[in-house]
Amino acid sequence: MSIIQRGTVAATMIGVAMLYTGAISAECRTFNSNELRTLVIQKLIKEGMTAQQVERSWGKPTKVRHNSRGNTWEYWNPGGDQIVEFGRDGCVAGWYTARD
Repeated sequence: MSIIQRGTVAATMIGVAMLYTGAISAECRTFNSNELRTLVIQKLIKEGMTAQQVERSWGKPTKVRHNSRGNTWEYWNPGGDQIVEFGRDGCVAGWYTARD
């Protein structure tokens, strides 16, 4: 396994551990207008985006779940649902694809 692959695996494991231990937090970021426009056109999201910015990029979620750690938005996708985790501050803390 290459160093890059090890780093990717480690980052994924840390992200999953954070989701399950309740340590969801992310600082809201300020994106300049060009960066935000590019993300929306490419239908991408980034950590630190607000819910409004995610909605501009991906549209309204299929399902919204509220919990003490923050909100979870689910987007239906035939290849696997896209799950977006928001921290208590209301900004994206992470996202992943859930496959059945």
